[in-house]
Amino acid sequence: MSAFSRLWHRAPVWRLCLYSIFIFSILMLVFPPAYLGRLWPGVQNITQRIHHALGINDAPPPSDNAGGGDDGVVTMMPITDRLTKAIPFAGRILPLPAGVWHPVMNVITGPHGEILENVLVRVHDHVVTGLIGAEASTQALPESAALSMDSSCHDDRNLAAHVMPAKPPGVECWFTASVYPTSITRTAIIANRLKELGFTLPNVLYKASWTLASPSPDHTVNVETVTIFLNPVATDKTASLQSPDDWVKETLSQHPAALSFVQKGNSWMETWAHILHDGFNSDMMASSEEQRARAAQDPAAPTDKNPGSSLD
Repeated sequence: MSAFSRLWHRAPVWRLCLYSIFIFSILMLVFPPAYLGRLWPGVQNITQRIHHALGINDAPPPSDNAGGGDDGVVTMMPITDRLTKAIPFAGRILPLPAGVWHPVMNVITGPHGEILENVLVRVHDHVVTGLIGAEASTQALPESAALSMDSSCHDDRNLAAHVMPAKPPGVECWFTASVYPTSITRTAIIANRLKELGFTLPNVLYKASWTLASPSPDHTVNVETVTIFLNPVATDKTASLQSPDDWVKETLSQHPAALSFVQKGNSWMETWAHILHDGFNSDMMASSEEQRARAAQDPAAPTDKNPGSSLD
């Protein structure tokens, strides 16, 4: 009898450890921890094949943009909190446009809870003037996560768009568009939360969205998308332009007030995208506080004479 055979028969604990190594190795491939994906990106492909063979569906159920389906872990925030200038977000900094912003909810999504989303609202004179939906990774993601992140920046219907130079798989771009409130993810949850306080979303919104995917040497990316919805119909000049059809590129020239708002919004977003980039890198020293204050003045922001909030 060999030494291995004698050990096999005389050491049941050692034998159990060998069995455990095999079992836990299989479990590690079926349900890989986040750190393993960073150290060995190829494990995702193996996991997907195993899931396919076992009939496990990795894709989340489709969302109807009305609060149904799998909305992740949703936490309602104390909406009376007052936020200004910037807030910590996903280990970085999220600069805020001018005015007082209030947290609506936080959402954690992703197979391993690696995506954090914050929703903020700005209300002035009982009118919603702005809404922010910010999404960011709290841990590195596979490079494949960045493959189509800039697709919205190439939509011909955009009012404006700009793609910054970036080394693949890195991505950075921004765009603006006019949209219905129903295009906002989790519209029903947000609308109901505001309705409890007596506020409603406008019939049309000016959308400004910025996206960044920052690659790492280990073939992973860190990502962030900040989408800002501004109320373009809160002034006497634009109050009658309640349909997104009034705000598309083809008809803007027929509505001088809408054209003026869009031009101001596009110019503002071009500057604000740089501030968001600095926040992603937690480098708010790249601009002075005075420069950030000027850049924060979006076209729907309350005036300095009366910057308060209806939730005060």
